[in-house]
Amino acid sequence: MAERMTSIRLPGSKHVGLADWGRKSREEMIKMIRDHAADQRSMADAILAASDDDFLVETYTGVHVHRNREVIHPASALEAAE
Repeated sequence: MAERMTSIRLPGSKHVGLADWGRKSREEMIKMIRDHAADQRSMADAILAASDDDFLVETYTGVHVHRNREVIHPASALEAAE
């Protein structure tokens, strides 16, 4: 038997929306998607404000456990910390 889910999205939006387990109220779902959007906004603002040198770029093998990690470009904050 399938589990009950509740989802929320803006129709016509290119963004998928969110879903949660169980039956949720309209108010709960609106709060959840707005909280998620605020988190995404703060992440987007940080990414857009960062200089190219602020990013750490790595390559590795594995999805869950990262092995054979190789730094392609260190983040400037990491260089300053070392």
